[in-house]
Amino acid sequence: MELRQQFQIRSDLRKLREVRAFVRQFCAKMSGAPVNQDDVGALELAVTEAASNIMRHAYHGNEDQSIQVEAEALPGRVRLRLWHQGDSFDPSTASLPVPDGSRESGYGVFIIAQSVDDVSYYSDDLGRNCIELTKTIKSQGREREH
Repeated sequence: MELRQQFQIRSDLRKLREVRAFVRQFCAKMSGAPVNQDDVGALELAVTEAASNIMRHAYHGNEDQSIQVEAEALPGRVRLRLWHQGDSFDPSTASLPVPDGSRESGYGVFIIAQSVDDVSYYSDDLGRNCIELTKTIKSQGREREH
């Protein structure tokens, strides 16, 4: 059974809680053994950072814009796409985070890359921008066998 879901939120930072809940609920509906909660947590973190970056940077803090979140369960992994009409993002222009604490920003792209297996940034023919996140999800049962 193929599992797909989507939902839409406003570009309001207070809506990030809803994005995390959507990811948790989607992963809980995946067929097979219960999914590894560490993997779900990493995916939640990546999606939260991606949505936050869209809200802060692509939409420049405007809270009345829209973000479409699509989730798709694939064999052994989850793919999430966050679609928006804000400014596009080129990851090659992002500076690496500075670990000395001299800057408060710049960690989101790094956190996303560390939390998922694959990240893509692209635009479609309609001018919508997308952040696509793919994460391998292990089942809880596999870990208990070791």
